[in-house]
Amino acid sequence: MADDKRIELKQKQRGYDGFFKIDRLTFRHTLFRGGWTPWIDRELFGRGQAVVVLLYDLAAEKVVLVEQCRAGALTHAMVQNHQAWLIEPVAGMIDEGETKLEACAREAYEEAGVADAEFEFICEFYPSPGGSDEILHLYAAEVDSVALPDHAGQAHEVEDIRLVKMDFETAKGKLMHAEFNVASTIIALQWLFFQKL
Repeated sequence: MADDKRIELKQKQRGYDGFFKIDRLTFRHTLFRGGWTPWIDRELFGRGQAVVVLLYDLAAEKVVLVEQCRAGALTHAMVQNHQAWLIEPVAGMIDEGETKLEACAREAYEEAGVADAEFEFICEFYPSPGGSDEILHLYAAEVDSVALPDHAGQAHEVEDIRLVKMDFETAKGKLMHAEFNVASTIIALQWLFFQKL
């Protein structure tokens, strides 16, 4: 039956244990039509949980995004002439012992120079559930874009960040014409333009 959803995890082995983790899973699950799948072997990229923060300035009608070189885009940048510098909201991993709101405050300060803000929860989502356990917790915060720097980032993390202060009209136009290529940017701007404003 469709509502009889069960999973059996036969084995979980750590294949790589560095900055990120890779586990090899052997599992099976019930089928919608009844019965069970055969045993399935999958590698799982252990990314953990992160926060994403969309910064926006209602008075100036601007969104504040960050631009930086991203490792995940390097292959496409080299072989398909895509850009490795991506435009996205502030984001970062939730450190051990840290709450989501504490992570929002830390990342907003480190990546955009935001010293004080109130964070509004939007949603949480899996960006790539086919092979990663990462969950993104999306928030938004209203800021004064004029008070923010042009560049930010933590030197010890080799972060080189440019703040992109974009008019609402420009950002909405780029969104509508599929000019953004980062899922969190698209989801955050859809919330801003179609739910918040």
